[in-house]
Amino acid sequence: MPLNTILANSEAVSIKDQKIVGQVTSRNLKISASEYLSTQAFQFTFKPNSYMRYSQNRDLLSELRVADKIQEQYLNFGVTGWQSYIKYQGNMTGGQISACQWQTASSGKNLVLGNLPSISSTAYIVKVGDFCQVGRYSYIATANVQRGSGTTVTIPVHRSLLETLASPVNAVIGEYGTTIALGGATYTGVTFPVLLNEYPIYTFVPIYNDSFIAWNGDFEAFEAIL
Repeated sequence: MPLNTILANSEAVSIKDQKIVGQVTSRNLKISASEYLSTQAFQFTFKPNSYMRYSQNRDLLSELRVADKIQEQYLNFGVTGWQSYIKYQGNMTGGQISACQWQTASSGKNLVLGNLPSISSTAYIVKVGDFCQVGRYSYIATANVQRGSGTTVTIPVHRSLLETLASPVNAVIGEYGTTIALGGATYTGVTFPVLLNEYPIYTFVPIYNDSFIAWNGDFEAFEAIL
């Protein structure tokens, strides 16, 4: 995916995952707020560096031209050097996570995880800030959740479930687990389906027998929610 290459070579990444909120301030400076129910989509902005050599990245430019702002792409932070953003903090191993499944009882802002491993009841299944991918979409845990003694655990997350589960789905948490097919391929670890909504122009900056690729702005990607 060309966008993963841009992400891997970015100087900075900005992420917007806030609610959509309206606020009103009265004449006596009392403020009130209300939330507009929305999908709370992830938005990513990448500041690409300007030291990528043209001779080494002609295929990248070609792939970006093909995808442009029309084709869905898949951001996988685990393979780009930005793994810390989605890195798992709990106590399960990668193999144990892959054996878990999200259950059909998941709904609203609560994910239900089953097929749990035989680990200590005080071990953490997730910690606050862990990313949990259920099928196509990802959610952020808002509480520490321990294994306990039950057959399932409930994980509260930052936004409502975007797809109702008709059957259990293999778990993807942090950098572990295998996604469902996204665009005909599977990925390891949390992966975001996105569309570019800002695609900057590039300029050649000459160097000896080559050029650097300089971009006139940032790449902006918006989570593609069906």
